Amino acid sequence: MIAKQDTADIWENIFLENEWGKYPPVSIIKFVAKNLYKVEDKGKIKILEIGSGPGANLWFMAREGFTVYGIDFSKSACDRLIKRFEKESLSDRIGEGGVLVGDYYDQLQGFEDGFFDAIVDVESLYCNSFEKSKAIIEISLKELKTGGRMFSQTFSEKTWGFQEMIDVDYHASFPNEGPLASKGYARYTTREDIEKLYKTKNSIIKNVELQELHLNNGKSISEYLIEVEKI
Repeated sequence: MIAKQDTADIWENIFLENEWGKYPPVSIIKFVAKNLYKVEDKGKIKILEIGSGPGANLWFMAREGFTVYGIDFSKSACDRLIKRFEKESLSDRIGEGGVLVGDYYDQLQGFEDGFFDAIVDVESLYCNSFEKSKAIIEISLKELKTGGRMFSQTFSEKTWGFQEMIDVDYHASFPNEGPLASKGYARYTTREDIEKLYKTKNSIIKNVELQELHLNNGKSISEYLIEVEKI
């Protein structure tokens, strides 16, 4: 069983104690550029990030002219996001009621069906069990417009820390080594899991890539980049 509140508390402390999360990864820039840059009126495009943290990805999207929304368990992370947007005169790029604190499975249900043009997850869904992740993906797809895209970046089983642990849940553990050490519950994804999680009667998997960072100690950080289209 997941100690959800414990994991939430861990990440609240991480955001309180660390000044990072200011700039987006290349994967997000590529996803947005490929799918949304050709839109003439970017302000009409609504993008949600689940697990938005201090807002690095939303900051990038807002600077590009899109309307953004975020959900995160950490109040301090959401507060930091709002303050940064205010400081950089980007507050008008946040959609109405667009930065929410809480469990995104619950918060997602407050939006209308077909509300978003895109939904992104960058290493956040992995904090949820397989079954809950599947439920979150299903409701995310419900909130997407037909033809809308969901992007998910998530750790594979090759990431340092997973091999040394015995699963406490399906493909999940509490790593004590590697990049996720002492960060609470963590679920890894296999190639087979992608089909089970992201392919539904209302979606097709458009692209799957695997990126790996090989470290000096012989370990690696391995991530799947998954793009899904609502049909």
